[in-house]
Amino acid sequence: MRVRVVVVGCGFGGVEVAGELRRRAAARGKRKELELEVLMLDRRARFEYLAALPEILSGKVTGGEISADLSRFAAKIGAEFVNEEVVNINFAAKTVETKGKRAEAGEGVGEGVGEGVGEGVGRQIPYDFLVLSVGAEQTFFGIPGAEERSHSVNSLKGAVETKNALDRLKLKGSKKVRVVVVGAGLTGVEVAGELVDYFEGAAAEIFLVEAAPRILPAFPSANLARRVAKFLSGRGVEILTGEEAQEVSEKEVTFRDGSKRHYDLLLWTAGVKPNRLLERLELQKEKGWLKVDSCLRVAGGGVKNVFAVGDAVWFERGGLRSGQNVEEAERQGRVAAANIVRAVRGRGKGGRKGGGEKLKPYKPKNTTQNPRAFISLGGDKAVIFFRGLAFGVVAYRLKKFVERRYLRRFK
Repeated sequence: MRVRVVVVGCGFGGVEVAGELRRRAAARGKRKELELEVLMLDRRARFEYLAALPEILSGKVTGGEISADLSRFAAKIGAEFVNEEVVNINFAAKTVETKGKRAEAGEGVGEGVGEGVGEGVGRQIPYDFLVLSVGAEQTFFGIPGAEERSHSVNSLKGAVETKNALDRLKLKGSKKVRVVVVGAGLTGVEVAGELVDYFEGAAAEIFLVEAAPRILPAFPSANLARRVAKFLSGRGVEILTGEEAQEVSEKEVTFRDGSKRHYDLLLWTAGVKPNRLLERLELQKEKGWLKVDSCLRVAGGGVKNVFAVGDAVWFERGGLRSGQNVEEAERQGRVAAANIVRAVRGRGKGGRKGGGEKLKPYKPKNTTQNPRAFISLGGDKAVIFFRGLAFGVVAYRLKKFVERRYLRRFK
């Protein structure tokens, strides 16, 4: 009997699920090929390599270089791709409801890169197994004016629009440009470094603002924060910590202490929230994020055969929580796919009578307590944070090598 697996969201986690399903479903030894139908769903027509988006600003990369056609990838692995937005899921009927977007080239972002556009007819897509890999969205914490007046780099479309806004400012050339970056986590730090590269030789002021007492607050190492801050300051970035934005008006940010700072361009990199789809789903959550069990199955509510991976997930084990990063999304994707194949083959719980091997529990590695990451600083420099230590030697070249190797899978 043919089994349909629907993967909602085609970022790092979703792509990994689809590819791993195909690999594990193949015939091996005495085992026949599994009759598995894989359907990938995403409102965007292209995969986006999010870690490289800040480099769009400096022009080091183009949209076409760090994105890939999801239809082509799906065809390569023997899956189907549907470029439509998911608006609801009926877990009782085991169907996914879409709005019906269709892909069209352009949308003003260059090289035919961007989200699918144009309303189409929605549909009800049935599934036997479902994987939710819907990721996270930018949050503005309800700060008046922040969303309407800021730019962002949390999507390819947003990064390209921000680059275009920078180009317009630079073309004016009549005064010193002031750019304010709100949020000095990993993305904010990388954006500040790329802005320095973009304005090289031009009159510009770059401010990196953080509400916490230091930059990179999600990393436990104060030494890392000092090292990065020293490097950015040395390149001309003015770092403001302990400054919490309260309101954004036209060309001005007001902080909690009443102080104000003028800007010509405002970039918002100050945090993420659960994908809006999760608000519509009556599933067990923690602070809005999907709770999953030890095998990455969605917890509670009597929901069956539904897994979740990536940034949308709240996963804890042994006092450690999975971080919202590429490494965890990919590792979760592989384990979820393995568990789906085990269940389909009748080896996991809920399989055929007398099923043997249990589903595989997930073990997080890149956790919120012990994070590890590449952090680009601009100027073709980077640091690697691993096991509490920061390494700078060849870090940027290694990061770019990882990027190129990953994107080869889409060729």
